[in-house]
Order: sequence, then structure tokens, then C-alpha cells
Amino acid sequence: MNSRLVAVLAPGVLLASCSWLNAPERNLTPPGGGGDGIELFCDDMLDDDNDFAFDCDDTDCAQEPACCELRSTTLSEDWTAADLSRDWVFTPTGGEAWGPVRPSLGGTTFVGGFVPDDSPRALLSNDCVSLALGGWVSTTLRSTDATGCGPDAECERYAGLVLTVADDSAPGSKLQDELAVTLHAGGLVLVTQADVEVARAAAAVDQNIEVELELRPKLDDENLPILEARVTVGGAVILEDFTVIASAYLLSDGDCAEIPGLRVAAQGRGDGVYVGPLETAKQDCANPSQFDEQSAILTGSSLEFNPSWVSAYVGSPALASSRNSISDVQWDLMVEASNDPPELEPTTHIGYALGHARVATDEGSDWPLSGWSVSESPKVGDDPPSCLDGSCSDNRSVREPHLLAELTEDGELRDLVLSFARELVSDPSERDLFGIQLVRPVGSPASSLALPGTPTLSPAEIPGCSSLRDPSLIPVDPEAQEGYWLLFSCVDGAGAAMEIHAVRISRALEVVREGGGPMRRVVLVASELGPFASAGIRSPEPVISFSRDGLRLRIWFLAQSAPGEWGVALAEARTHDTAVLAFELPEPVPFVLNPIVSADSRLVRSGCLGEDCTITGFAVTPRADDPSRLRFVLARRLYLPDGDPTDQLIPLEQTWSHP
Repeated sequence: MNSRLVAVLAPGVLLASCSWLNAPERNLTPPGGGGDGIELFCDDMLDDDNDFAFDCDDTDCAQEPACCELRSTTLSEDWTAADLSRDWVFTPTGGEAWGPVRPSLGGTTFVGGFVPDDSPRALLSNDCVSLALGGWVSTTLRSTDATGCGPDAECERYAGLVLTVADDSAPGSKLQDELAVTLHAGGLVLVTQADVEVARAAAAVDQNIEVELELRPKLDDENLPILEARVTVGGAVILEDFTVIASAYLLSDGDCAEIPGLRVAAQGRGDGVYVGPLETAKQDCANPSQFDEQSAILTGSSLEFNPSWVSAYVGSPALASSRNSISDVQWDLMVEASNDPPELEPTTHIGYALGHARVATDEGSDWPLSGWSVSESPKVGDDPPSCLDGSCSDNRSVREPHLLAELTEDGELRDLVLSFARELVSDPSERDLFGIQLVRPVGSPASSLALPGTPTLSPAEIPGCSSLRDPSLIPVDPEAQEGYWLLFSCVDGAGAAMEIHAVRISRALEVVREGGGPMRRVVLVASELGPFASAGIRSPEPVISFSRDGLRLRIWFLAQSAPGEWGVALAEARTHDTAVLAFELPEPVPFVLNPIVSADSRLVRSGCLGEDCTITGFAVTPRADDPSRLRFVLARRLYLPDGDPTDQLIPLEQTWSHP
């Protein structure tokens, strides 16, 4: 399968967005200034923009997982419903039937009476609550009878709050606890994990004890996502920065299908200790995994490309947004296409060509299903690009386009820079050896481009890479006057893409040299990213934003956890020192909940039959009429009920902005 994630970025556009990650080895020295900039880092204990507000106290950081206080309630239980079994499982389900008591204490309904007391008993939520991106769990605990129990000792009578992945407990045993806060009858409060004490506090008897668990996502030392907890009891923090669970082990079904989480339970044993109203909430800040779906899904036929070269496959989109001379929003879309199905690979060589489409829309509007200006013949490549009978064996594939829009101060299109992978073979029997070609100008969809005699960059210049695929460009400065970084997938001798590299390119689209070879940097390595990328990464898709306080670089890319299971992932880097970009790329760090689009997500699987549905590309560009809004195109290939494959280009949007 040839999956593709294509990049688009507008270098003149500044995306003022609070992002999700902090890059290591960053320049932490904020620039001088008068307090009208952006708090670039939200955990460095520096006032980056000199506005006398540090880190999470600065409103610029309001969308950060480490700072977000916007809550969306996911569960609210006051224990007054006539039938609690509608939302709660009475555990252990294999033990003696039981029913809790629900006294009103000080006007608040509590739940307790975990009897008979021969076993711990719990009310376990039917569905899990989403916590992977951060959240809160709160309740009130109260003991009304300390008889036989000391204030600093564990007691056989207790009640508390539990976070768990379990769906039941065994008779005589507690629920498996990823984290639990338990009030014992004499007033001892214990925080436990796997029933082992990790913190304690003392509480008064016959008084309400407020408990809150605050959970935040974080990457551990191996770049694996985890959830950390801060536990507050009676207004005092008794535990913080405590690892609750690796995010990979969170529940991801039911109510947690989009954002994984845990089940919550009120658990106790005996009488006289109670759990009050229970509430859970998830962070309601920006989430790279959530998209606003648009209505105009495109296909090769709706774009009206000539079937002679697009009849069997259209994918790997590239996208750019600009304004035209009358201030309409102009969209440039490029795709790779073929007249033969890619499923015939790798036993049969399939050829590909590139097409170009353009349309103008009003501000804020979606693009239309029809009315696009398109190239009748391929923009680059042969027509037809593929011949199963061998009649066009001299044809060379061109694949995986990327568009970089260079804009004027008014957002009008000055030019497009096109990069793509071009097949390099000296013998027709040699295939799938690719180099990279950069071209400027691109022109209108009606104009075609001839292949230059030699590629801009060939694999012979990059030790360890047998083929170079999936190119994309990052400008070194907002106007790209100092040139670019060219990102690409490095395909090794075994045909696997396990690393994404970058080579410095001049304004004249020539390779910059150092030490006798191209100035090259390794950007992402699959083995360093975690399980979601263990089987390979490819197709970098960058968006860079410059501000007076520094720069932010976001890179979307395809990652597979197992062969063929491609999803879309995200990494991000930041630095105050924009000058460093001329020589180095700041190190990107993966998002805390990758992949942001999995192979099993609804966006990929909706309408699919069986397992035959795959991502074939993912493009992104800032909207010219609102740079805080990003327009994505998800390309997927699916099989219809009649068994025939079809290709769709699905438009999506997200907002990345700071207050």
C-alpha cells in the first residue's frame, strides 16, 4: 500500500496558536519586548512575552493540556435516581445481591451501606469517562461512625472513589485500582494504586471531605504518553505529579471511542462511611484529534479530471489557500492519480501522474463539489501513466505532490512551489527508486510542467536511503528569502520508511552543501516515537508559524503501529531563536495522544466494507481568510457494496488559536 500524507503551508501567514508540546533542547531565553507577544512556552517558568504573567497564568496558555481549565462534564451523579442500575454496575456481579442505602446528610444525598460486609462492594459506571487529554473527577466523602476505628489506622469499614479499567471485581476483592481515594471510618484518607498506599491524610468524622483528582497528559522519558494525577483532599494537595497509567492501557470503546479514559466507581465495605455526589469532566480545550467535518467530499469524477489517467485511483492530495485579485479565497489542489488500481502492486508496476485543480470561494465558505478548473492532461507525468500491457514501459511515475504557497502581504498568491517524488530508473525492470524534484513556478491548472533532466535530490546523495519519498517544504523565514528545509521519507534498503529527514534548500531551489554533501538532519525516527509508529513513519506535513517571540513548527505524518495500519500522527517543536532555522530544525516532540486519526477511526472506517479501507493521504493549509483555521484533506480508499474501490477527498477543519 502506498499511503501518503501531503503538506501545504503558507510562509507569510503567522498562526498565533497555543500548541500542545514542548520541544527539548529549546532556546528558553525570551526576546526583549513590551508585552504584546505570545507566551511561547507554558512550563519554563519564564515570562516569554514580558506581560507579567508566567506560564499557566498567561491567557496565551489557556489551551495547553498542562494549563487548560475549561471543563466539559462527562458524568454527573447525585444518587437520587430511582434505579441506579441504569448507569451503574453493582459489583461483584458474581457475589450476593446487594443494594446501597442513600441517606441525606446536610441536605446532600450520599450512597453507602456496602453490606453485607463480607466483601468490598462498588457501584461501577457502565461507560468509561474520557480522560486521556486531561480531566477531573470529584466527590464528597463522609464518615458518620468511627466506632472501633482509629483516626490514623485502616479500618474494615470504608468508602471511596476508584478509577479503574476493570468491568467487575471478584467476590472478596476490591476493584483493580489505577488510582483510588478511600476514607476509613476513623478519619484516615488513603490514596492507593493497585491497593498500595501512595499518600495519606487525616479527616474529621461527621464532616464532608471534598476530594478532587486532576489528571493531565504527559510524555515520559521514552516519549510514551502517560496520565499524571494531582490529588486534593479537603482543599489540600496530598499527591501530585503521580503516574496513574500509560495512555496505551486506557479504555477506548463506548463513550471513550474518540478520547480514551477509565471507569469510575464508588466503592466501600460496611456501613457508616459514604460517597457523595460524583462528577467527572474532560478538558474542553483544543484537541488535534477532533475535526469539524465539511460537506463537499471530492472525487476524481467530481473534479472532472480526464478518466484516461485518473480512472482507477486518486489520492495523496496537496493543498494551498490564498486570495485572488478580488479577495476571494482561492484553493489549489493537487493529487496523484492512475488509470490502473494500486492494489496490483507490488507484483505489477503501476504508473502515476499528477493533476492540478483550482477554485475560488467567498470568505468563510466551503468549496464546491463542481466548477473546479482542472488540468485536462496531467500537470506532470504521462497520459496514460500506467500500461499493464507494457506499451508504456518507458514512462516514469511522479507521485506525492506538495504545494508551498508564497503569498503577498495581502495574502494574494505570489507563486506556488511544487515538490514531488519522481521515479529514477535506468532500466525498465528497475522500479520504485525515487528522487525528489522541486519546481517553481507552477502556473495555472491548464499549464503542464516538463520534468527537468535531473532531480533536485537523489538517493545517491543521502547515505542510508535507497529511495526518497513524500517531500514537503518549510520556509526558513516568513518570506522564504533564505530558502527552505526539504522534508522527506527515507526508504531503507528493505523498502521500509522508518525515518523522516530534512535537507537544506536555497531560494534558487538548489541543495545547500556542508562537509562535502547535502546539509542534512534527521527529524523523526520511528523507534523513538512509541508503539503507534513502531512499524514505520512517512509523509511529513508541516505548518510553521513565525511570531516576534519565536516560531512553532507542527508536523503531521503517517505512522503505522502494524504493517498496513496507517494513522495520522502529530509532532511539534518551538523555539524563541528563529535564526537557528537557517542551520538547524528544532526537535519535534510527539503529541501526547497519537495517532490523532487512527486506522480504525470513524473518519477512516465510515461506510467501509470489511478491512478494505485505508488512508492514502492527508493535506493541511491555513485558510487565507482565517489563518487560525486549518483546512485538512483526508484521502481514503474504500470499497463500495458492489465491491468496486473508490477514492474520496474529505475536507476537515480545526481552529488553532490563542485568546
